[in-house]
Amino acid sequence: MNYVRLLLNRCSGSSSFISNHAANHFGLATFAFLTFKGVFKKWMILAYVWAFFIAYAQIYVGVHYPLDVAGGAILGIGIGSITAGVFDKKLGHFKME
Repeated sequence: MNYVRLLLNRCSGSSSFISNHAANHFGLATFAFLTFKGVFKKWMILAYVWAFFIAYAQIYVGVHYPLDVAGGAILGIGIGSITAGVFDKKLGHFKME
């Protein structure tokens, strides 16, 4: 505890495995990447950069441990992949015309 720097005076007490922030943001980034990669091409990598910084912020402020965030990222990527697969199967990929 002597080596942990907390930036928040009061946390909600819900710091547990997994990080919901990481799961949500990586899930959205994966869905956007897989669904819109034909439209935005290489710009979609910014979705993962954004998700990484959100996840890192959870560690930085002392709300989650790194494995909490890694578990959330893995879960989010899995759910985003499944959701994008269902979406693309039902509606098809977005493409530039």
